[in-house]
Amino acid sequence: MYVLGTEELKSTEHILRGLFPESLRVYGCLYNINRGKPYNWEVIADSWPDFRAIICKPTPQLRQDCQDQEEDLNMYHIYTKDKESLKKLLGTSGLIDWSQFTLLAGVDSKHLDAVKELAACKNTPTKTQVVMFVMTLEDASHLKDPESDLASRLKPLTTAHAELVNSTWKYGSRECSYNSIVSYISNYPSLCVTAEDGTPVSWLLLYHHSALGLLYTSPEHRRKGHARLLVTTMARALLEQGRPVYGFVEEDNVASYSLFTSLGFSHKPDYRPVWFQLNPR
Repeated sequence: MYVLGTEELKSTEHILRGLFPESLRVYGCLYNINRGKPYNWEVIADSWPDFRAIICKPTPQLRQDCQDQEEDLNMYHIYTKDKESLKKLLGTSGLIDWSQFTLLAGVDSKHLDAVKELAACKNTPTKTQVVMFVMTLEDASHLKDPESDLASRLKPLTTAHAELVNSTWKYGSRECSYNSIVSYISNYPSLCVTAEDGTPVSWLLLYHHSALGLLYTSPEHRRKGHARLLVTTMARALLEQGRPVYGFVEEDNVASYSLFTSLGFSHKPDYRPVWFQLNPR
């Protein structure tokens, strides 16, 4: 086990860029760490410099600061080249508390059996929480110019909107999820479409691992092109900055899958990341 320092983090970001889409989630974490964005992570590799598995995990201090079981604070972001390397790294003494709720985010479905075997040896109950598509956009050729009246209502979110966003988030409505959203809005790009009174009616944020997320439109404003406008505008801005554009879509979320594919996003046919849960929430 090797804890990456400042220079190793920079080198690893460069290496991971050539290993998309499997490395996107860890790459996104490192991208923000290397640019001074505040988040208390440890980045651990199985070896250095010839690593085969990397995990971004919350520091003990981050867990201590908030005891809520909100997933940001119990989530391990994972990239690995093969299942045996992942199994060996996860099994390293002290890396995981196998008695606590933990979410292993981004486990390649082809490697999941190795994680299940390890958990069984630890007598840890497990659950596959969700299986995802990783939707990526390589260029802006499929993105269309937005309608001018809608574009004039585009604004960044502010932290004053965090409670509204939290109230509609699938994993929200808790103090720690509210704090996470404040951090997203404060440190990463966000966009919303506002009503005439300036209230956000649709929004899109970036997670701390750089994925598009928390896309939501209030029911009375749906089917008006708001989500399409938000994704299009955000994607163009990120591509202009040379950043990868990607998001996770649950396998059974037909509406989101249709939206992203219509905008030119695609996924690798044989790659499915899994959110794998250790212990009940």
